[in-house]
Amino acid sequence: MSASSEKKIVLAAICIYIIVFGVFTGLRHYNFQTQAWDMGIFDQTFWNTAHGRFMENSFETAKNHLGIHMSPFLVLLAPGYALFPSPYFLLIIQTIALALGAWPLYLLAKKVLSGFDKKWPVIITLSYLFYPALHWINTFDFHELPFLIPLLLTSFYFIETKKWLWTTIFLALSASVKEDAILVVMFMGIYIFIKSGKNKSIKETQNIENKKFLGIKKFGALTAIFSLIYFIAATKIIMPSLGGGLLSINRYSQLGGSVAEIAKNLFTNPWLFIKTIFAAQKMGYVFWLLVPAGFMTLFSGPVLLTLVPPLAENLLSSWNSQVSGLYHYDALLIAGIFAGLVYGLKFFLNHWPKKQKIAIVALLVAGAASFLIRSPISPFLFPTELFRPNAHWDAYREIIKKIPANASVAAQTNLVPHLSKRQNIYVLGTEPSQADILIIDGADLTGFTDEKTFQTYADSYMDSGLYNFTAIENRYFILNKKDIELLQ
Repeated sequence: MSASSEKKIVLAAICIYIIVFGVFTGLRHYNFQTQAWDMGIFDQTFWNTAHGRFMENSFETAKNHLGIHMSPFLVLLAPGYALFPSPYFLLIIQTIALALGAWPLYLLAKKVLSGFDKKWPVIITLSYLFYPALHWINTFDFHELPFLIPLLLTSFYFIETKKWLWTTIFLALSASVKEDAILVVMFMGIYIFIKSGKNKSIKETQNIENKKFLGIKKFGALTAIFSLIYFIAATKIIMPSLGGGLLSINRYSQLGGSVAEIAKNLFTNPWLFIKTIFAAQKMGYVFWLLVPAGFMTLFSGPVLLTLVPPLAENLLSSWNSQVSGLYHYDALLIAGIFAGLVYGLKFFLNHWPKKQKIAIVALLVAGAASFLIRSPISPFLFPTELFRPNAHWDAYREIIKKIPANASVAAQTNLVPHLSKRQNIYVLGTEPSQADILIIDGADLTGFTDEKTFQTYADSYMDSGLYNFTAIENRYFILNKKDIELLQ
């Protein structure tokens, strides 16, 4: 296969991915499959930013999103959103970013595996684009973490090619994605430090190359140190100053009541951590992360270090969504898994060169089987109902047309992303005071413990005497303040 043919295949695969997931995610949003958390949060945050209220939203416990998650990277997307203010912009830019992660992975595989079968770079790239966890990340609304994947894969490539200025830029961008991404970058620094010392003899480190060798080790060490400093500053100074901080510590409450207690228990009660990590569901989670890469990541040596922070974050958590493989939490792992696939294959093929054809078949079979069993666009899992007429969704669309842009609104979670271009929008039952307009789907009790609680909540609006009442098909109800008219 010629280099030109390889590139055409890779670029074609990237374009096909963008088209498929651009349409798929757009259709999900159009048919009310996105949610307040997190599509509504991000759409309102970008809309507020475009209107002078920097990174504000009305959902989170801190008014400014940067108090909840240290994600200055989002600022880079704000100009694009200002030009195309729509959830569809966020969904397509996320899809493009994930698809483009295939390109630095292809370049990395081409460089590292140059002495082996010429098909490997294309096979690895296709394995990435067919990776089920990538598909679920792309499918579940919009988040900042997916952008880490192409940034880290590009960092791996520049580390391999020893282009340190570009490495610095992409590692800095990676650290700007979110506070837990900072820890991944810190371990990237440790990875660089260790990698720079591989295969260096005493004689080599005494000649003119010694300065370069020590310079790379210094680069790795400084990356780790500055990342740690940034993480501490972000979580202890910047985020608290914006009204937030590390708010998900409750997901680790079984390990201790505070960060200090968890750290203490790590040494005094290690069995607690072992028991938490090696639960059956979590081992199944790790299995499905590694199967599509043929478990080759396990042979990648120092690259495995970059998986330590996100694996610890997910495996130690009591929040089942983090180990379901269906959400954005896996985004911290994917770059390391596929860079690990590249380096793991190099190790495997160097030690067992006669097994190359078997390895090709095994990786193709593992990738295809994983796609069919786990991907949301697999023929066995694809939600075909998205293409069928649905009276429920049609009713929602008619309701949305009636809501004026300047009114505060409380609505069901899957309506919120379609009404989030306003200063105040809430999920039913979370509004600090009664909203201007209340939209209720009487058949959806999401957020309420039972029908009685739901009815009591609705009655609090009805009994105030401040609202007009509109019923649609005896299922959908709109309550609007008497001084605010619905649109016709």
